[in-house]
Amino acid sequence: MPSYVLDKAYRVAATGGVNACLAVVKGSSDGECDLPSGANAGAVLGATVHSAEKDQSVAVRKLGIASLAAASAISAGDEVCVADSQGRIKAAARAAADTGVVGNNNAVTWTAKKAGSCGNNILVDIVVAGNSTPLSVAVSGNKVTINSATDSGGNATTTASQAIAAVASNANASRIVSGANKGASNGSGAVADETATLSGGELGDHAFGIAEESASAAGDVIDVFLKI
Repeated sequence: MPSYVLDKAYRVAATGGVNACLAVVKGSSDGECDLPSGANAGAVLGATVHSAEKDQSVAVRKLGIASLAAASAISAGDEVCVADSQGRIKAAARAAADTGVVGNNNAVTWTAKKAGSCGNNILVDIVVAGNSTPLSVAVSGNKVTINSATDSGGNATTTASQAIAAVASNANASRIVSGANKGASNGSGAVADETATLSGGELGDHAFGIAEESASAAGDVIDVFLKI
């Protein structure tokens, strides 16, 4: 299968020049590239193919697969965005929220499937109501409702692990959120009636690529499929 790339030359505006494998953004003048001002910067042009001094031309990969330096651990498949003013990258943040209590073994972290602020204000509503009711999952807009199974006394019998699995197996809910046991919680505890609102997704805005491989630490250089 053929792989296509597009490189374009830009004049380096950064005072100290640029190194290879860094994300650069649009400079103040046409035809210029510069290092980002900080994390989550927008107007990303692409990744530098080689190093260049200030006012020299540098080739910037704008289409296809580019090599980029990581600022922290990144998993293959993560969306990535600018991590810092050096032009390194990080995994783009996804909105998240917790339900339950670790000590009760029912603590779950619910995470938006898409990076960015589009995941903010997703609601995960765990409902414990009625007697001898079955476990079910329903989706309405940005709200995922988990109706816990109950016993004849109206007590929740759905465990946290079962709630996670129920969301994962629901075609609509699984497109919105995923769940995972939090910390030392093993998922064996019954869920409680509560609602969580996801937040923090704004730290993942301006994602510009998808990691093709994993980075284990800062400084690792990985391949990223650009989607600028």
